[in-house]
Amino acid sequence: MTSACVIVIGHVDHGKTALVRALTGMETDRLAEEKARGLSIALGFAHCEMAGGTLDLIDAPGHEDFMRTMVSGASGAQGALLVVSAVDGVAAQTREHVQIARLLQVPVAVVAVSKADLLPEAALPARLAEIEDTLAAQGVTGADVVPCSATTAGGTDHLRQVLARRFNALPARAAPMGAFLPVDRAFTLAGRGTVVTGTLLGGALAVGEALTVQPSGVVTVVRGLQSRGAARARVAAGERVAVNLRGIALEDIARGDVISAGGQAATLCMDVSLTVSDTAPRPVKHMQELRVLWGTAHEVATLRLMGGGQIAPGCAGLGQVRFTRPVVGFAGQAAVLRQLSPAATLAGAVILDPQATAVGAGDRRRLAVMQAAQQQDGTALAAALCAQGRGVALWSDLVRLARCDATAALPTGVMRLSPEHIALADDLNAVQAAVAEVLQRFHTDHPIKQGAAPALLQQVTPLRGLVPFAQAALVKAGEVVLCDGLVSLARHDPFAALAPHQVARLTEIEESIRAGCNTPPDLRQFDAPDDADLIALMVAQGRLVPLSNIALKQQVVFHEMTIGQAQRTLAAAFPPPTAFTTSEARTALGTSRKFIVPLLEHLDAQGITLRIGDTRQIAPQTH
Repeated sequence: MTSACVIVIGHVDHGKTALVRALTGMETDRLAEEKARGLSIALGFAHCEMAGGTLDLIDAPGHEDFMRTMVSGASGAQGALLVVSAVDGVAAQTREHVQIARLLQVPVAVVAVSKADLLPEAALPARLAEIEDTLAAQGVTGADVVPCSATTAGGTDHLRQVLARRFNALPARAAPMGAFLPVDRAFTLAGRGTVVTGTLLGGALAVGEALTVQPSGVVTVVRGLQSRGAARARVAAGERVAVNLRGIALEDIARGDVISAGGQAATLCMDVSLTVSDTAPRPVKHMQELRVLWGTAHEVATLRLMGGGQIAPGCAGLGQVRFTRPVVGFAGQAAVLRQLSPAATLAGAVILDPQATAVGAGDRRRLAVMQAAQQQDGTALAAALCAQGRGVALWSDLVRLARCDATAALPTGVMRLSPEHIALADDLNAVQAAVAEVLQRFHTDHPIKQGAAPALLQQVTPLRGLVPFAQAALVKAGEVVLCDGLVSLARHDPFAALAPHQVARLTEIEESIRAGCNTPPDLRQFDAPDDADLIALMVAQGRLVPLSNIALKQQVVFHEMTIGQAQRTLAAAFPPPTAFTTSEARTALGTSRKFIVPLLEHLDAQGITLRIGDTRQIAPQTH
C-alpha cells in the first residue's frame, strides 16, 4: 500500500468525522455550515501514515440529501471503511451507502463499530453479531469488524493495523490508460489562480504538463501540484491531489469535469452493463429517464435497453445511456443509476464503451460487441467489432473497449490491415479467395474484357469492409492487377482469348481510327457486339487514346501514332519559343475545334505543350 484511497461511509451522526479525526488528527468538517449543523455536507479529506504506505481518507456525508456527494467520493476510492454506531446499529443510510458502494464495485473491507464506549461491555458482542448478520444480508462478507471509540481512542490503534493490512491487499480497480482526474472541487487562490482537487484515477500528473479539460476541450497547463499538504513535482494514480492550473478561469472548470492527458473524448452516448439492485423499488425500463452518477459527475440521461423491455430487481442487462450534453468517462468505470422522483437508487452500471455510437435496441452486432466487452475477451471483442464493421474494425476501438494500452499485442487470430485498422486473419483470407473466385468467373464469362469494375467485388461477401484491403493485398502479391479503373487477375490475357473473327474486327477498328488521322471517326459507328470490348483492349494497350471534349460533352479516340505525328507537326510549324493559338494549331493539323481542343489539352497534360494565357508553345525539351 504505497498509497491507497478509502471512502469513509455510514449513516449520519454515526461518528465518521470524529473517527477520521482520531485516526489522522485532521478536521474534515471545514465549512461553517458543517460546524453549525454538526454534520458533513461536503467531502472531507485527510490522510495518515500506516505500515506499508499512506492512507487517504475521504469522509463522505451520511445524510440522504447529500447522496450525490457520497457517490462522488466513492467513485475515486479503492475501498470503503464503513462506520456503524454501536448504539444505533445499522441504519437507513448505512444500508444506502453499502448498496451504493457495492454498485460502484468499491469493496467494504473494514467495518468500524464506533461509539463502543457508550454501550455496556456485556452488550457489545451481541451488537457486533447483529451488525455482521445485517451487513451479510446486504452482501458484505469477509470484512473485519473493529469496535472502537473516537472519544476514548479505544480500539483506534487496532483499527489502524487492520486498515493497513486490508487496504494493502486490495485488488486494482479498472483505470484509464492516461491521466484522468475527475474534479470534485474548483476554487481560486490569491496569487495562484485556479485550483482543482480530485483523486487521480489513472496515469500520472507532472508540473508543466499540458492537459485537457473535458467535456469543454479547454487546454491548460499544470502550474503546481500538492498532495497531503506538500508540494509535489509528480503524482501517481490513486493519490489525492490539488492541481494549480495555468491559463484557465474558474468559470471554465467545475465539479464533474475531468482533467485528462487526452484520449478520452466527450460523448453523448455510452454503452453500459447494468445490474438492478435487489432493493430497487421497481424494474428499470427501456426509454426510462434517470440520473446517472459516475466519477464526480451526475447527469440526466435516457436508458435504452438492448432488446427493449425492462430489467427486474436483482437482474442484469445491457443498454445505452443517452445524454443531452457531452460527458466523459472511461471503459470499466462504475456508475449508479438513480430514479428522478422520488429519488431512489435503482442500479449499478459499468461503462463498456465511453464513446459509443447510438444504435437501435435490436442491433445484434452491437449487442455482441457489448457482450464481449463485458466479458473482457480480447479475441471475441475483436471478432464482434470486425463483424460490426463488415469485416474491419478500428484498432483504437479495440484498445478502448479492451481497456488495454495502444502498444498491446494483437489478440490471437487478429491482424493489422493498417496502423488504424484490424481484421480477423481468417476473414481476410476468405475474402481474398472470394475476390479471386469472382474475378475468375468474370473472366470466364467475359474472356475479352480487360477486367471488371471494382464495384463487382463488393457483391462477393457480406464482409464488404474487407474487400478494398483484400484487393490491395492481392495486388501487392502480384495476383491481381488494377489498370484504368478495372480489376483483373494478373494471369488473365484477353488478347489470347480473341477468336479469329474478333482479331480481324480489332484490326479493322484500329485501321479506321488511324486512317481518320486528326479527325477520327465517331465511336458510335462501332456498334457491333464486341466493339466496345475490343476498343477497351486497345486503350489498355495504349494503342488508342480516349480524350474528352468537356465543352461538347463528347469523347473522341485518337490513335497513338496520330498523336505522335501531331506533336511533330506542331513542333515543326511552331518551333519554341513561338506561341500559337488553338485556331492556328487547328489549321496546322487540318482538323476541327471538336478534336483540337481535347488534343491540345492532352498535350498540355503530357508536358508536350505549355499553355500561357490564350496561347501555347512547344515545351523546349520535346521538340
